[in-house]
Amino acid sequence: MIAGGGDSGRGEFVSGALWAIAAAVSFAVMMTSVRHLGGRFDAFEIVFVRSLVGLFMVIPLVAGSGLRALRPTRLPLHVVRTLFALFAMVTLYYALAEIPVADAIALTFLIPLFTTVAAVVVLRERVGLHRWTATLVGFGGALVIIRPGFVALEIPVLLAVLSSVLYAGAWSCVKILTRTDSAVVTVFWMNVLMVPLTAVPAAFAWVDPRPEDVLPLLVMAVSGWAAHVCQARAFAATDASAVMPFDFLRLPLGALFGFLLFAEIVDAWTWAGAVIIFVAGYYVTLREARGGTR
Repeated sequence: MIAGGGDSGRGEFVSGALWAIAAAVSFAVMMTSVRHLGGRFDAFEIVFVRSLVGLFMVIPLVAGSGLRALRPTRLPLHVVRTLFALFAMVTLYYALAEIPVADAIALTFLIPLFTTVAAVVVLRERVGLHRWTATLVGFGGALVIIRPGFVALEIPVLLAVLSSVLYAGAWSCVKILTRTDSAVVTVFWMNVLMVPLTAVPAAFAWVDPRPEDVLPLLVMAVSGWAAHVCQARAFAATDASAVMPFDFLRLPLGALFGFLLFAEIVDAWTWAGAVIIFVAGYYVTLREARGGTR
């Protein structure tokens, strides 16, 4: 009995780890694709294409559920979540047009830390000394990367930080939504709402894709969709705190892709800051998974 339970636990961990690795690879591919496309297409157009392709990919997954099963219980909150996610993507994609892939990925590790702040301010959750300390340490890691006062504080870097703030808002909405709506419903409505929301601004900045742009656009859209699906599968297989270390693979993969495709070199400050942010975020996630508020 005990051995069987152990085998089951190891199996769940391995499954979760593999899904988490797939999510990290997908996310790094998506970010690299956006970096490649950002110089030619506006961020709203890229998000529109990603949302449209994502909608077509999610429809087969929900087709068997029936319209009644897809009915949201909190449509206004779905709209708010979608707006947070939309502008999080747009700000990140604008940033990626100007800064290295690895730098942008490193700053996305701030999302769990900003989510902690949102949990206190918006969700009225109790957060104690340990999690606050880890959050402040993580923000210190961001300062190591940005180095204000030592290097010029550029707008694309601030946009990457703002993107993490907005993603934290989206995550906080999802925390509330999943109390009443399934993950499938949440993903479905985000894609449904995001297409019309991005269509209008994309139309004003629209650039017709060339034949050689079609494949990168599809890779960007499919890898972005796959990153969310794989991450959800990883968290479903085992605890988020168990698989979160594999999420750090996004950084070396992004650094590798950035070097091979754009000759980008990641400096020691980015690596050091990313490690600090990630460890702090991992500690916060671990405390939350164990129900710790201190």
